[in-house]
Amino acid sequence: MQKVIEAIKKGKRFLITAHVNLEGDALGSQLAMKELLTGMGKEAFILDSDPVPEHYRFLPKAAEVSDRFDKAGVFDAAIVLDCPTLNRTGKVKDVIKARAVPIINIDHHVSNEQFGDVNWVEPNASSAGEMVFRLFKEAHVLMTKEVALSLYIAILTDTGSFNYDNTSSVTHEIAGELLGYGLDPALVSESVYERRSVEDINLLGLVLATIRVNKKGTVAHLEVTKDMLDKTGADLAKSEGLINFARSIDGVKVAALFKEDQKDKNKINVSFRSKGNGDVIDVNKIASLFGGGGHTKASGCIITGGLKEAKRIVLAKVEEALECKAQSEKRL
Repeated sequence: MQKVIEAIKKGKRFLITAHVNLEGDALGSQLAMKELLTGMGKEAFILDSDPVPEHYRFLPKAAEVSDRFDKAGVFDAAIVLDCPTLNRTGKVKDVIKARAVPIINIDHHVSNEQFGDVNWVEPNASSAGEMVFRLFKEAHVLMTKEVALSLYIAILTDTGSFNYDNTSSVTHEIAGELLGYGLDPALVSESVYERRSVEDINLLGLVLATIRVNKKGTVAHLEVTKDMLDKTGADLAKSEGLINFARSIDGVKVAALFKEDQKDKNKINVSFRSKGNGDVIDVNKIASLFGGGGHTKASGCIITGGLKEAKRIVLAKVEEALECKAQSEKRL
């Protein structure tokens, strides 16, 4: 953390970015980071591969997030948030590489590749937002209500509303302090989770109809296709919680969601979730087989190829991981 602050002090203008397919933590931590830099007397701009999802546009200054690469200009360093690899920034990585500037890598994924010139990686942190909160404290920069809202949403969404086991006592303490800025937790939750259109609900029905469970009842998967999105007119960004329907099935140890890319049907985004305690399957290891990564119980990757083939090869690896786990437990 100290090295991050020292690196910030050396520069004047910074590019801030996060991973493709923006969600609450990526967006909230970026917005807060920009305000931190401003508070330290620096210039900063946010550049992402994808636009802000509609249901997060209520966030203060969300309009300042740009996907216009021709507007990047000159910058002294790049701050990459919530990304285990530089490739997860999508096309922004090309802008960063073209400028050949130092990279400040701030992340909480166990699979982080330490790709920065400065790397602050804390797998035990609940979110990138939690880490940015700590930076405010360490740099002695005052937070505003707007910053508190961005950080609260970052933490809220990445902990599954404080339900995931990445939620610690420290996480609750930070959330409590953020609420002290006058946030309304019920209103925040409604804004993030309960503003769905009829189109989004129609998509939910189609997706739930695709749920399949293996013979042992330990693996469940579901899918979102481009045809579904075209048929319903739904917002793909609101599909981030759909995997939890498969994960919640009694007896399921691993859930997978397969999403066709809206622009390229031969690019499949795969999300993994696992549950359990001592017998949990490390889905980060599975995702890493396909160039992805994340956390032990929540990870993702991108498969090049059709949906049918992606399901075949990914589910085979999931079954293999379950079998290895079972054999290991027998030996014990």
